[in-house]
Amino acid sequence: MKYIPDNEIRAEIRSLLVRQRVDQWRVQVRVSGGMVRITGDLVFLRGSDPTPPSLVEILERSLNTSPGVKRASLDVSNWSRSSGEWKEVERVRAPALATT
Repeated sequence: MKYIPDNEIRAEIRSLLVRQRVDQWRVQVRVSGGMVRITGDLVFLRGSDPTPPSLVEILERSLNTSPGVKRASLDVSNWSRSSGEWKEVERVRAPALATT
């Protein structure tokens, strides 16, 4: 495999996230030695609610097959992988503060 610098990999991953319509403000992309780690909240700007898990699977597959990527991991707070399937994590909202 041809060596690709981390900054070029990061640029390609960012472009992939744009093509997949991922909200760029909610994720952080870290690349070190061809290893990609995405953290934050994974939110798709597709308007489909709820987001189908297949979108996360497609994104993960695309990340791992990107040029120069040795391994990619999605360590996001609102999705988890359980029994090989991606599932959205339900968040408990804090009650609103009462004003008097």
